[in-house]
Amino acid sequence: MVKAYIEQFVGTPYEFPSYHKAIREPYDYYQMANMYIGSLIDFDRSIVMYPEQWTKIQNQINEGENVILFANHQSEGDAAFIPLLTEVSHPGLGEKVTYVAGDRVITDLLAKPFSMGKNLLCVNSKKHMNDIPELKATKMKQNLTTIKEMQKKLQEGGFLIWIAPAGGRDRRKADGTLIPDKFDPQAIEMMKKLGTKKSAAKTRFYPLAMATYDIMPPPSSSEKDIGEKRIVNYTGVGLSLGEEIDVSNSGKWAENLGEEADLPVELSEHIWGKVKQEYDKISKYCDPKAEEIVLNAGGVRPIRPPSVPKFD
Repeated sequence: MVKAYIEQFVGTPYEFPSYHKAIREPYDYYQMANMYIGSLIDFDRSIVMYPEQWTKIQNQINEGENVILFANHQSEGDAAFIPLLTEVSHPGLGEKVTYVAGDRVITDLLAKPFSMGKNLLCVNSKKHMNDIPELKATKMKQNLTTIKEMQKKLQEGGFLIWIAPAGGRDRRKADGTLIPDKFDPQAIEMMKKLGTKKSAAKTRFYPLAMATYDIMPPPSSSEKDIGEKRIVNYTGVGLSLGEEIDVSNSGKWAENLGEEADLPVELSEHIWGKVKQEYDKISKYCDPKAEEIVLNAGGVRPIRPPSVPKFD
């Protein structure tokens, strides 16, 4: 891990292309990130709901279909939780995930080594597009390049994408409550169009809830400056993968809508509602102050991967 940071601070910093493949050699950044984040997880307090859903998408990917996961986003370590919580039950699945990543996780010097170990489609978030006005045109150009890369991979098939349509991490409200942030209809619509193009392989869409906030909570508000203060906790986490969503205009979400309905907004609200529904089932597992928590029906305790160190 020290070597990874020395290369960024002393050597030539790594520059991420629009489509970045996880760097596994000569140094395995994938396992580095998993070992660090994994050591923060209390596996005995964690949960994976509906493990059969992960089996389903693993089979779909192996058959050459694409899968797009619409997820909420809570922790800077979120890219490690699918690999860590499914490594034993679904070997190799976590290594196939490609994350739609904002510019901050590929520019922050502390975050970069962790990002280098994951497959990424690099975009510039709308929330930070105007932070440096003179870079806006360059950022927009990179986003177009990334979309072309995404389209190419969806045409090839067997591609698994994780995207957080809210465009950033969930944050606690003033009253202390924490729920998934609302999704951006334009982000949902873009993925729908790319996944349903005639040239694309068959693409499935799923809602994914992640309860990971307290393991590495974000700042209370979104910040312009790179280099936020990091706080980590040893606690449980949760994943809940919902049922597949038919995003076509004949899907259940579009039933009984009037002619004046804004379809992208309605679809975005429907998908967010499904994520919120799954999130409510797992939110308690990430609370480090909670008493011992009994497993929900349909949930299992994830098995700690052998690669994750134990500290007695």
